[in-house]
Amino acid sequence: MKILHQLGHNQKWGLDSYFQNEIGDGFIFCAYNTDYDKFGSDISGYGPEKYMPLSMLDLQYYGYKASNGLGSLDSYKFHPCHSSKKKNTLLPDPEVIREGINFQIKSGLKNIIIPNKYWDKKEADKSIQVINTLNDYVKKNRQDGIKYFMTVSFSDADIKDDVWVEKVLSCLTDMDKVFDGYYIVCGSYVEYKKKISIDFDYHTNILRIFSTLNKQGFKTIYGYANWDAVLFYALTDIDGITIGTYENLRKFDIRRFTEGMGGGPSKGWYFSEKLLNMIRSQDLIPLRKSGALDLIKNEKNIFSEVILDENYVWDNGKPDVHKNYLLAISKILKELSSYKDINKRANFLLGRVDEARKLYKKLHDKKITLLDESADYHLSAWYSFLSSKI
Repeated sequence: MKILHQLGHNQKWGLDSYFQNEIGDGFIFCAYNTDYDKFGSDISGYGPEKYMPLSMLDLQYYGYKASNGLGSLDSYKFHPCHSSKKKNTLLPDPEVIREGINFQIKSGLKNIIIPNKYWDKKEADKSIQVINTLNDYVKKNRQDGIKYFMTVSFSDADIKDDVWVEKVLSCLTDMDKVFDGYYIVCGSYVEYKKKISIDFDYHTNILRIFSTLNKQGFKTIYGYANWDAVLFYALTDIDGITIGTYENLRKFDIRRFTEGMGGGPSKGWYFSEKLLNMIRSQDLIPLRKSGALDLIKNEKNIFSEVILDENYVWDNGKPDVHKNYLLAISKILKELSSYKDINKRANFLLGRVDEARKLYKKLHDKKITLLDESADYHLSAWYSFLSSKI
């Protein structure tokens, strides 16, 4: 399993994390935040000879022509955001897809993410037609030494639809498919005042996708993965899992590519390996006053030491806040990857979840109650889901 930095705003933080702090194994650049003229040249002080051999590029065709004017997408002249409103674009123009593939190959990339429009379940026939068309293209134009990953995206609502997921999987695993693997991006069904989903159908169908593709011999990359990726990786092999700094790199939302979305105000979050959760920076104050920081702090994490200092001024725009998460989540993923046997891997995470639940109880005993996003809302759901699969 490779850990891949999903690079968006402040790409330097992900690049520095790899080259200076040995976090992760490679990069997925996002066209939304990477100008056409910049990709393949010096970025944040790193030359292409350093980062390109480790990189992939998500051209982000998700919103198609609705993406016009968003981010850096229109710097790519072949991007479908330039499609004329008068032109029939119910199905992607094959030339647009070919140019996206060829740009990546000419850039020297060896792992190609085949860009694809986001299709909702109402467009099932069109979606399958496009995948089959692109499969035929790869079959006829495959180049030696190149691996092709087909993009498949789900919204937060569609991923819960068993019938739709089954229809997509039937298409992806057809014996005629020649893709080396799939780049899966998925919206997250998240309730109010929570950061990750606790929905059983959401958990079941994401696991089903990766497990089915894995059993059929396809490589899989989990794009826009949040820290609940550990739940799915504990139960099936996934070849690539992304880690991202800002939330919009850990949660796929089609609206970002159709209407644009900005992040809300935040002083930042502390990701705790021990609690398996994000803790609001404001919640660190009562934890410190009660002498409870040791219960939640990350061990052997230089960034954690910096941001837990009582004189640290919290700001979501500071790299240390995000690098704490990158290091912490990568450590958990690496621990999981050390267990090749799925049953042992699942039991390891089950133990970590149980330890986190006990720590929340210790905090409660100290009269510290973490609420909303900082609470243990997800741990019982994780424990039940893991237990049902072992």
